[in-house]
Amino acid sequence: MPSDQLKGNEGMIKRWDEHAKTYDEESKQFSSAVAHFVDWELLKGNLPQNKEARILDAAGGTGRVTLPLAKLGYSVTLCDISLGMLSVAKQKLVQEGVLNKVEIFQCDAYNLQFRDESFDFSLCWFGAIDVTKELVRVTKKGGIISMYLQNICQAAISLFSENPDAALTLLKSPSKFYSTEKYRFDRAIRIEDAAQLFESEGIRVLNVYDTAGGLLQYLLTKEVRESMQWDEGYFRQVTEMVLRLNQEPSIKGMSKWIMIYGEKM
Repeated sequence: MPSDQLKGNEGMIKRWDEHAKTYDEESKQFSSAVAHFVDWELLKGNLPQNKEARILDAAGGTGRVTLPLAKLGYSVTLCDISLGMLSVAKQKLVQEGVLNKVEIFQCDAYNLQFRDESFDFSLCWFGAIDVTKELVRVTKKGGIISMYLQNICQAAISLFSENPDAALTLLKSPSKFYSTEKYRFDRAIRIEDAAQLFESEGIRVLNVYDTAGGLLQYLLTKEVRESMQWDEGYFRQVTEMVLRLNQEPSIKGMSKWIMIYGEKM
């Protein structure tokens, strides 16, 4: 990534470089393992059938998604603003013998360094609305885009017990336009607004899912969510429950995060 594009991001890069040392430790908790399994099951149903397809994992961190994609035989471009995160990803790819399937770049998701229509499938699970235009730009017509977006309604619910005034202000605000010095919700959006955002960029919405992490707060105690050991039979029950809930229209919007898939027209 050119040095001039890094200006203004030094603090963020430093934080993520530090976080890279312990980032993967979070995946050892029960809730993280369930969330990863569910995310992957939903992703698999939307992946290109052609293994020659080019896939972009923008803001992909330590390769949580890139690694299994590479192991399936896809060619993946992994980019992240943090060299620390990318270093951890590279180590894992080397250990699994699939580094040859992945190109790695230090790159800001808000300013991707790739040519127009470079990828068949582009995903960004960083949760930032404003990367949408860049994802659309680098995705081929007929290609698929996948994004994590923060649900403004659940953000307000989570905030209410601590600060009712701020929560109500957030809930009354247009998507992504409310923030204070302490609370930042400029990435938050309502589900219907997320669909309209995609459509305004020439993206046909295919699917909208609640992420598993948000649903688990309703299904499991904090002790179970944070446990480091579990019964595999129970794990299968929880993942099946979350996947089935994701098929229920009345459930949409219960999670802190939503996952949206669309096709570039």
